[in-house]
Amino acid sequence: METLTVGQRVCRAILEEASSIKAGNVHPQASFSNMTYRDFQVASEAIGQAIDASWHTHSLGEIIFASVQAMAQAVSVNTSLGTILLMVPLTLCSESSFPSFAKQRNIQDYVWNPQRFQKCILGVIHESTYEDSQRIYEAIRIANPGGLGKVDSRDISQAAPVSILQAMEQASSWDDVALQYANGYEQIIQWTSRLIELASQHAKRTDAIRQLQIEILASRPDSLIVRKSGIDVGKQVQFRAYEVLQSGRYASLAFEKAWRQFDEYLREDGHRKNPGTVADLIAATVFLASYAWEPVDG
Repeated sequence: METLTVGQRVCRAILEEASSIKAGNVHPQASFSNMTYRDFQVASEAIGQAIDASWHTHSLGEIIFASVQAMAQAVSVNTSLGTILLMVPLTLCSESSFPSFAKQRNIQDYVWNPQRFQKCILGVIHESTYEDSQRIYEAIRIANPGGLGKVDSRDISQAAPVSILQAMEQASSWDDVALQYANGYEQIIQWTSRLIELASQHAKRTDAIRQLQIEILASRPDSLIVRKSGIDVGKQVQFRAYEVLQSGRYASLAFEKAWRQFDEYLREDGHRKNPGTVADLIAATVFLASYAWEPVDG
């Protein structure tokens, strides 16, 4: 069995998410005017290498900063800030004893254990330091993400808070990446369980990822869409994703017709309805699920 470094596992997860033909996102068959699938290929390699080079520090802030800096140097666009913010805490749940998967006696596979995972991820976040918070703020400024807007406190243009958790808790009402820090990755835990289930039903994992995207979009508005276009548009996207789910069995003619119409709708108006936050959440979900698909040796 091939042994992956943590950075290689991150790289593969980013590529697997980006390779899936998801509605409204960049993938091998669809680009934006300022972003292509090739950008994700180049950025994922740079991010993975940066994680491996900095992982020995076991510093949340240093690894995030190194990863974002590597992305910015490799490509001219912000492909993966949200993904990095979500994945780096996952990498700090050490691969050598990754607590979300408990190897059972006389069983070869690793079993997804949401409770153990959440205990680990909460520990990583709550044990982060002021120095981590500073480096994370520096990293976000480098990436210069769109749609952040301004807030009265904890704004990214201001000094970093004592703990990054303070900023994430405040932003959790409008940003689902921040929400994961605040609630112990509650949604990602739920979606990892669902993705493992879907992957057992599909011949290709990219189909499982594609189906999961529609299910997530039908369950809640994408927070990037809401920040860019408002809650009404976010809810409209959610309703139209629900219509895709109701159109018929996955990959049926009716489903594919509804999916194409939904995809075209999301790509109108200069891709302002790009469900980018859900893409970040899925990438982190793929990373966790990869331990079930390609467990570590031990």
